[in-house]
Amino acid sequence: MGHHTVRTLWQYALMLGLFAIFGAFLVYPIWLTVRGGFAEDILAGSGWTLDHVLGVFADPTLLEGLVNAFLIAIATTTLCILIALPLAVITAKYKFPFKPVWNSLILVPLILPPFVGAIGLKMILGRYGAFNTLTGLEIDWLGDAKFWGVVIALALHLYPIIYLNATAALANLDPALDEAAENLGVGPWKRFFRITLPLIRPGLFAGGTIVFIWSFTELGTPLMFDYYTTTPVQIFNGIKEVSTSAEPYALTVVMLTASILLYLLGKLVFGGKGHAMYSKAARASEEVKLGRAGGLLATGLFAAVTFLALLPHIGVVLSSFSVDGAWYRSILPTQWTTEHYGDALGHPLAFGSIVNSLKYASLAVVFNVFLGIIIG
Repeated sequence: MGHHTVRTLWQYALMLGLFAIFGAFLVYPIWLTVRGGFAEDILAGSGWTLDHVLGVFADPTLLEGLVNAFLIAIATTTLCILIALPLAVITAKYKFPFKPVWNSLILVPLILPPFVGAIGLKMILGRYGAFNTLTGLEIDWLGDAKFWGVVIALALHLYPIIYLNATAALANLDPALDEAAENLGVGPWKRFFRITLPLIRPGLFAGGTIVFIWSFTELGTPLMFDYYTTTPVQIFNGIKEVSTSAEPYALTVVMLTASILLYLLGKLVFGGKGHAMYSKAARASEEVKLGRAGGLLATGLFAAVTFLALLPHIGVVLSSFSVDGAWYRSILPTQWTTEHYGDALGHPLAFGSIVNSLKYASLAVVFNVFLGIIIG
C-alpha cells in the first residue's frame, strides 16, 4: 500500500470520526428534541402526531411568546446595524487618533455575556436607578419597558458581529466605483445608498443573520429582566416545571422551523448578490486623514459606543462593591464594601461553581481547538 493511499485512508478516517462526533453530540440531541415535539407518547417516544405543534398556535400565550421573540430579534438586529454600520464606515475610510485602540476596544463587549450585563442594567435602569436619577426621568424601564431593556442589552453585546462583517465587506470594495461616481458629481450620501450599501449587503446579511438568530433564541437576558413571555423562556420553564409535557419540545420545533424559514426568507430578499461580481481595483482605497474636528468626532463616537456597551458590566462591578440598599436614588452607590467577595469566595457552593466554570471552559477550549485543527 503506497504512502498516498495510506494518507487518503487516514483523511477519510478523520472525516468519518468528525461526522460521528457531530452526529452524536449535535444532530442526535436535535433529533431527540424534534421527535419529542411530534411523539404521541412523550415518555416512550413512540407514535407521531401534529397535535403538540398545532397546540402552540392555538395557545395565545405561546403565540405571544413567539411574536415577542421575533420582535426582539428584529429590533436587536436593527439597532445593531444602526450602531455598527457608521463605525465600520468610519474605520474603513478614515484615519483618526488612536484608531487601532478603538478598533480593539469596540469588540470587547462580544466576549462579555449579555445576561451578566443585564444585572448591571437593572441597577442603572431601575425606576430609581442611576439613569433616571441623572436625567430626572421616571421611566419604568424594567416594568413597562422590559422589552426595550432586553433589546438594548442584547444590542450592546451583539453589535460587534455586524461591525466585523461590515468592516470586512467595506475593505473588499473596489474604490474605483466610488471615485467614478464622485467624478460624475454624485454626493456622498447618494453614493453610499446607491453604490456602497448594495455592494456590502451580503456581508451585512451574514452578520445580521447571526445577530437575529442569537437574539431570537436568547434565554438569559429575558430571564434577567423578568421578561417571561418569550419563546426561549417558555421552553426553559416548561422543561423545568413539567418534564413529561410535550409542549416545550413542540415550542422548540416551532422556534427551529421559524429560524430556518426566516433565514431562507432573508437570504432570498437581502442576502443575494445585489449586483454582478466586480473586480477589485489595482490599488487599495486610501484612508483619508480626518482633521482635528473630524478626528475628535470619530474618536468621541467610538468612545461613546464603547462606554455604553461596557456600562452594564460596569454596573455589575459597582453593584458587587455596593452595600445592600446603598444604590438607590443615586448615580453611584453611597456606601461601599468588599464583604460580598468574601461571602462569594468563602461559600463552598459559590467557589465550587467558579471552579467548575473554569474547568468546563478549559475543556471546551481544548476540544474546540482539537476539532478546529482537524477540520482545517
